[in-house]
Amino acid sequence: MDYYEIAQKVFAQESDAITGVAARLDDHFDQLIEMIRKTGGRLIFIGIGKSEIIAQKIAASLSSIGQPSFVIDAANAYHGDLGRVASDDLVFFVSNSGETQEVIRTFFALQAIHGEALTTVSLTGAPQSTLATNTTLAIDVGVDEEVDVTGLAPTASTTATLVFGDALLVVLEKVRQFDKENFAQFHPGGNIGRMLLQRVKHVMHTRLPYVTEDTPINEVIYRISDFGLGITMVRNGQTHAITGIVTDGDIRKKFLDVPQVKRSQASDYMTRGFISINQEERNQAAWQKMAAYSISNLIVEDNDHQVVGVVTIHDVLE
Repeated sequence: MDYYEIAQKVFAQESDAITGVAARLDDHFDQLIEMIRKTGGRLIFIGIGKSEIIAQKIAASLSSIGQPSFVIDAANAYHGDLGRVASDDLVFFVSNSGETQEVIRTFFALQAIHGEALTTVSLTGAPQSTLATNTTLAIDVGVDEEVDVTGLAPTASTTATLVFGDALLVVLEKVRQFDKENFAQFHPGGNIGRMLLQRVKHVMHTRLPYVTEDTPINEVIYRISDFGLGITMVRNGQTHAITGIVTDGDIRKKFLDVPQVKRSQASDYMTRGFISINQEERNQAAWQKMAAYSISNLIVEDNDHQVVGVVTIHDVLE
């Protein structure tokens, strides 16, 4: 058997396992959503080993939509981390067997501290386990078997729990009518945040290259290279008004058509006029305009239509 066929089998088996969990979802999931909506605290996930790693991903995803969530390692719970849990938190205990000792000990310790005031949820593959039968709500994410050769390594079970977390994320997004604008608020440093929140003035270049229409082409090339923007603006020698631009693309396109290249100048390559954008526009608007005109940079103007910068496609996307 080729190795890729083994890999294909793993994909198929894990897909079947996820389908099985999906088929068992019932109104317990709806109850969980209502519990999350009503909680006045944070969502806290407690697990150990691979389960904790999966919990980290789920908590991180939920935090990204504004749902305060974090993970406590069950092994560290007895060394002070129990104090991170408040009575108004909603605590998830993640254990495939539902009998993981560190997780069970943490559950009963928190129960002793907070009593019935603490709402708890178990994510487990064993509905009759100690964990499932003692938490406020038990969610069955069990699979028939793991897919590794020993049948012991967390594989299908961790995948099922991970997908459950993704389902939880998507449902909460819909419940809260969460959209790209909301997403950007919690990801101001990411691509979406830069596109939807930042304005052109935040990313534009204000150190700008200029040449005149009669500037020799070799000086034009040097000017474009020195500033690294792929563009230089062209001024009228007398009025200093900007009459157009020269881009590195303009030079490449027109180079062979220009007679006496050594004597050529900016006016032989320039594009008369230019496409501009106001500095108060969002980065998304700049990207859309560049895409519409199939260009990679824009001249930036202020409210008085004075040139104040240049913005490139990399500035709004990176």
